[in-house]
Amino acid sequence: MIRNLKIKFVAITMILVSIIIASVFSIILKTNSKAMESQSIDDLKEIISMSLIDLVKATAYTNGSDMKKLQYTSLFVVTLDKNGTILSQIQNNVSIDDESLQKAIKTAFTDKYNVGTIKQMKLRYLKQVTDSYQKIAFIDITREHETLESLLIILIVTGTTALLAFLIISIFLSSWALRPVEIAWLQQKQFIADASHELKTPLTVLLANMDILEENENDTIKNQIKWINSSRQEAMQMKTLLEEMLFLAKTDKNKREITFAKINVSDILISQILSLEVIAFEKNVDINYENVQEDLYINADEKQIQSLFSILLENACKYSNANTVITVTLKKEQDKIKLDINNFGPIIPKTELTHIFERFYRVEKSRNKEHGGYGLGLSIAKKITDNHNMKIWAESNEQKGTSFKIIMNGTNQN
Repeated sequence: MIRNLKIKFVAITMILVSIIIASVFSIILKTNSKAMESQSIDDLKEIISMSLIDLVKATAYTNGSDMKKLQYTSLFVVTLDKNGTILSQIQNNVSIDDESLQKAIKTAFTDKYNVGTIKQMKLRYLKQVTDSYQKIAFIDITREHETLESLLIILIVTGTTALLAFLIISIFLSSWALRPVEIAWLQQKQFIADASHELKTPLTVLLANMDILEENENDTIKNQIKWINSSRQEAMQMKTLLEEMLFLAKTDKNKREITFAKINVSDILISQILSLEVIAFEKNVDINYENVQEDLYINADEKQIQSLFSILLENACKYSNANTVITVTLKKEQDKIKLDINNFGPIIPKTELTHIFERFYRVEKSRNKEHGGYGLGLSIAKKITDNHNMKIWAESNEQKGTSFKIIMNGTNQN
């Protein structure tokens, strides 16, 4: 699909550019052609208006003539009586035989217009008819044709070069412009593949439990409670997964409503810590929140901030080693509120840190369920921080453990 989009992008761009270049070059060619034609007609008018003596002088002298340019112009002027007999002719920078001369005169006379062009002979003429005589001035337009042909060649070469340049640029621009679309498309495909993978396991367990229950249909519920509880647990995990996927889908389409209000972020954080103390106790992990500054406020959606803190705290508990301490720090520096949740457990390699907020991403490549979850928690956390113009990132090393840090925009209490 992306390849077809790129081809369409390049094709449309090249068609539009070709039309523009062809139009501009056609105007240039036509304008130059009209200008040279107009100039030669003006010369013909001036030539035909001159007397025979003045014309001879204009074409003969090298100095002192207002029509000095006629010395270098290929032209001839013919004067005829009413019967068409040639009375006189003047030639300048041109040699024409009698047959060609008669042909040119005949062509000029058969034309109903006073001004015309004989393309085969590359001549332009102007007629002047009076009661006593007929006068025809001819001017050679070979140089005019050659100039237009040279201009045409230049325009073709320039246009071809320009089109090749635009082709290269459009290919580059198509890749650059469609890169976000390509990334979104690949993420969508990966999301669907990962979601299918994650849903397959609980569905398989549910079907297996149902088969077991069906095989023991005469047994009591008490004896089969293990399979029922297992089914309930898998169903709850599926419900959690679907809710997380729905949250991400709505935020992707900007359909999730966000209600901003002034909230006490300190109270919300402490509340989430207290709700997780039981889980921490079961893992033999302590949570130290002595450095949580009280009465800090932000403008945010309270439910999303609760979810954000819950995800990060659960993640810290989940991946903490036994007999370690999770340190939670919340403090205000100028107009910013900074949150730091630090734990000691498996270190996240530097190459993984940039990917941990991607959907379904786990540092464990085997995607095992040792710690539970579906790899959507941190992706949701990133979405929430994006919704609130917050910054979130992670740091991990052997000496300081793993820290998830958030910078929020603070607000006054009143």
